Amino acid sequence: MNSYMEDISVIIVSLKKKLALLLSLFFVVFMVSFQFAGLVISTIKDDLLPEGAKLVYVSPLEIMLLKMKIALFIGLFFIIPFILIFAVKALMKRNMVTIKVKKGPLFVVSVVALISFLAGVSYAYFIMLPLFIDYLYLNAAASGVVATYSIFSFISFAVQASLIFGLVFETPLVLTTLTRLDIVQYQTLVTYRKHIYVICLIIGAVITPPDIVSQMMVGIPLLIFFELSLIIVRIVGKGKKKDKT
Repeated sequence: MNSYMEDISVIIVSLKKKLALLLSLFFVVFMVSFQFAGLVISTIKDDLLPEGAKLVYVSPLEIMLLKMKIALFIGLFFIIPFILIFAVKALMKRNMVTIKVKKGPLFVVSVVALISFLAGVSYAYFIMLPLFIDYLYLNAAASGVVATYSIFSFISFAVQASLIFGLVFETPLVLTTLTRLDIVQYQTLVTYRKHIYVICLIIGAVITPPDIVSQMMVGIPLLIFFELSLIIVRIVGKGKKKDKT
């Protein structure tokens, strides 16, 4: 327990030193994203809003706040890779681990990470969201209710779900990298498998409407990708210490 607390302290200190750089990157991405947030809102509305449903805004500042939230999400997701890089470097330095990073493998990992993220966003946007938004809309229509969505809630949910699934699809790559660096052990992931299952289902319940179908459409892919991660880690994710033995 003390070792984990020390690791966390090292990461926090490292991130504080890089705080100015992280804030600068976030600010630049935030400002650029804010300029295109209106186009994002219009595109999501055209693609995902069921025919017959309506979007309304309930406060004068709702559109402005929505654009800011979209820019905030994009800015945060942009700096996440940098935070992970700084955190791993801090742990490597503390544990006296020397890793030679070649440009070839680093480029491959970067491409795989980008493709995985885009695949996750595409799954959420083109498959998951249309299915259960239409399902919820048909349920409302069958009850004789006119579907009128708050534009802030509707667009926020679509953006949030898409970005989260982008991260979900990164799970195999992230866990494999962490085990290769001896930061996480395969056996630890297996030991806490049931706990991770519960966390995946909780995430599915938190980021979706209170509907069992939509919750399963989020929770089940999370479980599938965790199990896929375990298989990949078992095959190629052996740490360097284990390779020497």
